[in-house]
Amino acid sequence: MKIARSLTALSAAIVILGAAACGGGGGGYSGGTAPPPPPTSSVTGNGLAPATGPGDTSQYFPAAQGDKWSFNYVTDYPSALSPTGIVDLSVNGTKTIQGVTATVFTRADPTAASGGYDQYFYVSGGGVTLLGNSDPSDSLTPLIVPYVELLFPVQVGPVSSLTGTKLPFGKDPSGNAVTLNLTQSIANVAVESVDVPAGSFSSAMRQTTSISATAFDSGQSAPAVSAADTIWIVPGIGQVKDQSSASGNGTSISSSSALRGYTINGVPHGLGVPADLIPGLVGTSCLGPGYVAPPSSATDQTNYLIVAHNCDASSGSVQLKWVAILVGPDGTVRHSADLSAVFTPPAQVMIGLHAVVAFDGTNYLVVHEDDNNPVSSGGANLDALLVSPSGTIVAGPNVAGAAYFNNGLPRDPEALAFDGSRYLLVYVDNNAVVRPPQLSGLFISPATGQPDGVPFTISQSNDYNHAEPAVGFDGTNYLVVWVENGSNPPGLSAVRISKTGTVLDAQPLLIMNSSGAGTNSSGICCDLEPAVSFDGANYLVAYKDTRGAAAYSDTGKISAARVSTAGVLLDGSASTPGIAVTTATGVHIGRVRSAFFGGTHWLVWDAGSPDSLSASRVSPSGKAPSVWPDGFPLVPAAAAQGSEQWPALTATANAGLVTWTHLQPSPSTATALRAIPIFSPGP
Repeated sequence: MKIARSLTALSAAIVILGAAACGGGGGGYSGGTAPPPPPTSSVTGNGLAPATGPGDTSQYFPAAQGDKWSFNYVTDYPSALSPTGIVDLSVNGTKTIQGVTATVFTRADPTAASGGYDQYFYVSGGGVTLLGNSDPSDSLTPLIVPYVELLFPVQVGPVSSLTGTKLPFGKDPSGNAVTLNLTQSIANVAVESVDVPAGSFSSAMRQTTSISATAFDSGQSAPAVSAADTIWIVPGIGQVKDQSSASGNGTSISSSSALRGYTINGVPHGLGVPADLIPGLVGTSCLGPGYVAPPSSATDQTNYLIVAHNCDASSGSVQLKWVAILVGPDGTVRHSADLSAVFTPPAQVMIGLHAVVAFDGTNYLVVHEDDNNPVSSGGANLDALLVSPSGTIVAGPNVAGAAYFNNGLPRDPEALAFDGSRYLLVYVDNNAVVRPPQLSGLFISPATGQPDGVPFTISQSNDYNHAEPAVGFDGTNYLVVWVENGSNPPGLSAVRISKTGTVLDAQPLLIMNSSGAGTNSSGICCDLEPAVSFDGANYLVAYKDTRGAAAYSDTGKISAARVSTAGVLLDGSASTPGIAVTTATGVHIGRVRSAFFGGTHWLVWDAGSPDSLSASRVSPSGKAPSVWPDGFPLVPAAAAQGSEQWPALTATANAGLVTWTHLQPSPSTATALRAIPIFSPGP
């Protein structure tokens, strides 16, 4: 079940790295002299695992029909079509091999010219035996199979060892036979914790395979080649991680894989399969990619409601509307509805509009910027609608207020949460009486979808614009986080707010001091894109950290810090990030979003050029996995084939859904709305 193909890599290394020295420095035969007959080869130590034994009681090697696994795969294998890709492995029936019934594991590999191959395993009461594969590039495995890869019960200690001598390994360019001497040993080394995209596992068995080989051409030996393959296997799941390398003659070849998602006994876990929700969210002739709005989402603890701004030019004229898509837990579309009347916009149309969504136990509240009714001074009305879990409009739209657009761009000026009684809408208020615009709060009734009271001030520093609010609720109070663009110092601020609308902190908590930080491409200093999630004890505030970034570069890192329910910063300081989620510098960062589920905070962001989606996790104790200094690929660049931007993330107690917009590569400007489910880890 090894994903990294150690024997295939070794076979390539012997040829590519110079171990089969193509004549061995003149030792080959030439002219009319006939080469000697091939030497007699032998293999000792191989064979089948014991026929009897306790069996796989802990399910280290799931092998039921329908079981499948998906891996993020990286390789520098010379003949690979791409250095990265998503490799899938699935149980695909049985086949008689060497007189026993083998389970067929089919590998689908977009990095390989063959597209993949089958592996054959025999599972007995005493262990697992590799019987071979259909990989045309693997010339070693047929020489040494069968051999044992796992013994039952699975425990620390040796598994198998074998020695091959004078194994036929093709011919040199002169037609002389090349032979190979090889040793291989497999051992279970330790039980330890391992982090992969599919989850964090504390009981992984680390198994190592060590191989060394020397090729002989006409009696002359070539430089030795060695290979090492380390895998981690978890009860109830199987292999979750693989690191493989082969080296010789001063050069090496390596590959690695990490489990993304898996289905065991019909139950999915980890990352699901990306899918289009709306393939044509924005048409190819519909104002261009700059018009696309970021999606927003919420959940009723079973399904998800996704709100997006749709632009359709198929009729010959540009038509706009807000749409709601009801998505099942597996990421499939179950229902869609129009939230606003289709209309043909005027010549000057606002771009990148925003919406927010939350669920009250009965209905969803959707608040979106109304592109058909813009207000003066660079803003738009905020329309509030109640939407049922089936996706039908229950009440509204009601005008809840007006949002201010900083520098003419919306830049996510609203946030929304529910406290069990009322919704709290936080927004950059376009009230023309107050300038610069203040950050306001407004309660909205879940019964009517209309304002319950009047707006109240959260922050009015009277020196510059506020931006990008985020809000969380801890069961008693709210935590509101926002960007102060001009206060002294500027940066990321937070206050607690009671369920009655009282601001509980006389002085906002400064989470990040952005004095001297790099500006974005529009010259705005504090494009920090904060996100808030609550784990039952503390909040996690994640944000785009622009400290040390070059001006006008849109670059930065992802940092985070925990904030207690008492409003105390628990990690780092305003000048030093508490939790370094990413460490690379000079990387374009878009928006970051977070949610707490499955016992951990999940963070998702878009980064790179073109943008691709990355993710990481932060534990309730404030730890990000060290194995991912810059996160792991949620949608790898090779699979993206375009630009992935503006993720939204919402979650039930044990699962989540990431939604984002996919911009097709040039020259097309068509945009799709995509999603990927995240299922709870476990066997």
